[in-house]
Amino acid sequence: MAWLYALHARSSILRGRMWQAEYMLSGMRDQVLALACLRKGLPAVQGRGVDDLPPEISNAAIECLVHSLAATELKRAFCATMRALLNEIECVDVERTKCVAGPLNMLIESLGDAGLPR
Repeated sequence: MAWLYALHARSSILRGRMWQAEYMLSGMRDQVLALACLRKGLPAVQGRGVDDLPPEISNAAIECLVHSLAATELKRAFCATMRALLNEIECVDVERTKCVAGPLNMLIESLGDAGLPR
């Protein structure tokens, strides 16, 4: 589901649909946090285990929050959330990360060069 939200978030940003982009980014972040909860053996439904995640995960998730509807901010949050997704995949399956990193990074690159960290 995080991948699907990523596709919609990216297209929303590119079409200037800022509220929709924020909505999709929030959904993407929620899916990444659910994956982290599953990996840590915590309840993943409705954010029930999110508060019990270790600080290295919850602190990284703060970077995924959208602070405004400006295109550069949405792109920044998208990049941070994509990094968090890649990290979750890598924690579970390094080989799968090698397969999906290229396509996921292409989504980031397709947003254009905004001088954002990758």
